Amino acid sequence: RLQQSSHLSPMVLARKTVLRRPASAMKRATEMKAKRTYKPSKPQALKKKLVKLAKRAAPSQGKLKPHIIRERPARTGLVLGQAPPGPRSSLPRGWRPLDGPAEQRLAKLAGLKTPADFWRRFDRGNLLSWYPGLKKRSKEHDVAKGYKLHTSDGDVFPMADAKVAATSLDLDQYACVFLLGNNVARAFGVKAGLLQAEVRGQTRLLTFPHPSGVSHFWNEPANVKRAAKVMQKALHEMRGRRGCRKPERGKKK
Repeated sequence: RLQQSSHLSPMVLARKTVLRRPASAMKRATEMKAKRTYKPSKPQALKKKLVKLAKRAAPSQGKLKPHIIRERPARTGLVLGQAPPGPRSSLPRGWRPLDGPAEQRLAKLAGLKTPADFWRRFDRGNLLSWYPGLKKRSKEHDVAKGYKLHTSDGDVFPMADAKVAATSLDLDQYACVFLLGNNVARAFGVKAGLLQAEVRGQTRLLTFPHPSGVSHFWNEPANVKRAAKVMQKALHEMRGRRGCRKPERGKKK
């Protein structure tokens, strides 16, 4: 071996030295990356257990209040999702609402470079603080029988519990609130359609399609373009002002 290596040039030897990395270091790096990254797809073996979770009782009414994450004070915007994507035990350490592909889509729609840039402008949370369970797949959508169009079933959304959670949340402190999905909007009694807003006091409640891959909305490029336009307009109106609505003429801010 020593004789073979002596015939190699110093540059080749240096390159080989740089490429070598201890197996333990590579294993630690892989584990750290796995902890930071949430994969939204649910293994087939786990789905039966998640369907059974939908039959259990919801938490007591005192625990229905949504947990809002505020990374910085005085945010003027809030992004509110439906519920965690799985039981707490299945989520990676340090997981936060909308981590992963969902936040990446939101940042891209906003025209921002990273999710971190997006969360500098918004608080975040889920209307339901617990995972309500997975929807049971209908027979006509059985993959074993050849169904291939859409393999994600979506999660259960208990509307009665969601409405209780919605009443416990004070949105007056926000100028703009993105309600992700029609279910979340209905829980607040918002009748505005997708990409439309309902004004309550100084707060605009905007019904926005959920940014996860479960939504068919994102399959159409025209829909993506419309959503990006609405998102960027909302950010523009939020910038430098407490409220999203323009002040009336003749009145001081």
